[in-house]
Order: sequence, then structure tokens, then C-alpha cells
Amino acid sequence: MPVYSCSTPLALSPELKGAIAKEFTRIHREFTGAPEPFVNIVFLDLPYGSHYLGGAVRENGTLINAIVRAGRTLETRQALLKSLSAAWSRLTGQPERKLVIRVEEADAETIMEAGLIMPRPGEETAWMAANKETLGELAA
Repeated sequence: MPVYSCSTPLALSPELKGAIAKEFTRIHREFTGAPEPFVNIVFLDLPYGSHYLGGAVRENGTLINAIVRAGRTLETRQALLKSLSAAWSRLTGQPERKLVIRVEEADAETIMEAGLIMPRPGEETAWMAANKETLGELAA
């Protein structure tokens, strides 16, 4: 947890997807302090004719939807949005005006990963230590 879903019509190579995933993970850690193993990045193809804006087909538009644990300030969430947008544009060459990026918050108590209810922001270290056996190499 979090989950970043990147829906795009761009043809992204595996190398570029890897670079985006690493940069989004770095940015998420920078702004939230969450451990690297928490960050999920998903790439979804968005074929032409599947994205509309104002009733007309939107060409070359990318949607990035993030679900993160609640508990961060508005300033932190907005800085996260700005950094993600700039990183996507820098790595893909797609102008920021073609992006829609949204961060949605969910209570940690309503999120489960690896069969475990997720910790609140700031409680990750203790949670990982307490669940080391279940998490295995992720807790290292």
C-alpha cells in the first residue's frame, strides 16, 4: 500500500516502466516516509477511444490514480502530486497538461496487504518488526 495506477495510451518500454516505478517509489518515500516495500505501481493500457474529456475522445491523456493511507497534511499531498506530475513528464516526455493525477486517502485500518491490516503512517517500523515472520524479506 499505496497503489499508483497509471493508465496511459503511451507505449512504455519495460525499462521506462521500471524507471517510473523507481522514481514514484522514491517520491512517495520522500513525502510520506513509507517503506519502499509498501509502494505498488501498476501500469494499465488506455487504448484510443477509452478516455473522454468533455464528451470528446481525449488523445494522449494519462490518468494516475493513487490510493494512500490517510493522515498526511494537504501540503504534503499537494507536493506529492506536483512531484509525481513533474517526474512523469520528465521521464515520458508527455506534457503535464495531458495528465490527470489524483490522490485518494484511505484509513489504514481498512487496508490489508500480505494478510495483515496496514499500520497508520509513522507506525511502519514497529509494524514491520512485529510482522517480520509473515513479511519475510519485505521486513528486512
